Amino acid sequence: MALVKDKFAGPGREGTRPTALAFWRTLAAGAVGGGVVGLLVGGVLGRLLMRLLAATSPESAQGRLTDDIQPVGEISLGGTLTLLVTTVALGAIAGLVYLWVRRVLPPSRRGRAGLFALFVGNIGGAFLVHDHPSFDYSVLQPEWLAVVSFVAVPTLFGLLAPSAIDRLESGWARRAPAWLVLGLGAAALNLALVVVALPVLVAFGLSRSGAAVRFWRSDAVTVAGRVLFVLMVAWGFYGITTDVISIATDTPSPARFTP
Repeated sequence: MALVKDKFAGPGREGTRPTALAFWRTLAAGAVGGGVVGLLVGGVLGRLLMRLLAATSPESAQGRLTDDIQPVGEISLGGTLTLLVTTVALGAIAGLVYLWVRRVLPPSRRGRAGLFALFVGNIGGAFLVHDHPSFDYSVLQPEWLAVVSFVAVPTLFGLLAPSAIDRLESGWARRAPAWLVLGLGAAALNLALVVVALPVLVAFGLSRSGAAVRFWRSDAVTVAGRVLFVLMVAWGFYGITTDVISIATDTPSPARFTP
């Protein structure tokens, strides 16, 4: 994989700028790695947790529709396939987010995994946990299990995805035929391609500009990125906290501007 030397790389980063093909291989590694982890954590583990919640919920909840319009206690082939495809796509998107976020993460693998887990756990958990009277967190029982489950799933994803993506990027995605790498990356994103197409094309265009690359690797961007990272984690934690208080008190949350 040919690389163009770039002396403006930030501390702890390789002083190289990827070629166009290397850029797309890296994105594919993020999509495939994130998609596989999303399938295992969100699809398989998520389905098991849903089944556990159905089993621990009262008889009056059985057959009723969840917030995701799925009947409690019923497992269908169509519903399972939809869940698996969706979690692969969401994982692939989150994998691309990791490629962006790791710019401000520690150089050590454990450091990246820990902080990315904190990031995804708070932001993802805040989006998944809803305030009272959400069906998933008022009818399904016990409520604490529902909350813990849907915070644990994105947190576990964040813990596992960095290692999977980094290994794919430095190994399989670099050596395998380009058509296979890019094809699997597109397949992992599936319908989410519509969502990510524009930002990915913008990122590609910027990656071709030496000035943009130098700016991206500047100390100013590093500091700003870390501040934004902390603010987003705090925003997610705030969202989860207000939802948990709402669920515990059986009152709708008055909080605004939460995930």
